[in-house]
Amino acid sequence: MQSNTIATKTNSALEAANNLASHVGSSVGNVIGVTKEAGKQISSAAQDEIQNLKADLDELVARIPSLSDVDLNAAKAALLEKFVNARDAALDATADVRTQINDGVDTVGNYVKERPLQSVAAVAGVGILIGYLLAKK
Repeated sequence: MQSNTIATKTNSALEAANNLASHVGSSVGNVIGVTKEAGKQISSAAQDEIQNLKADLDELVARIPSLSDVDLNAAKAALLEKFVNARDAALDATADVRTQINDGVDTVGNYVKERPLQSVAAVAGVGILIGYLLAKK
């Protein structure tokens, strides 16, 4: 009778561990997905900005022989402003990614705080599974 109770509790703990692992895995997957998407957006925005800067620089190089000192200084100022805008856009995108990652980590942390026993059971279950897999080799 007692071994049946232990088996039931063990199965319940393993079920809770699997449930938690599923939720954590889902949250981690969401964080990774958001991070990849943000990386793609940053890459796309950076490529657009680089293409625009390259086109502006090509235009400036073609016009240099015909520019006066005043026009050259104005073109230089405009180009520097574009570099600053590109840097600011990259910094903003990086901050957005950091925020999204922190939100995902907070979600996982809150889940663990709300369900500490399930968290311990999940860690124990994962430890048992890893131990079993390592012992099997």
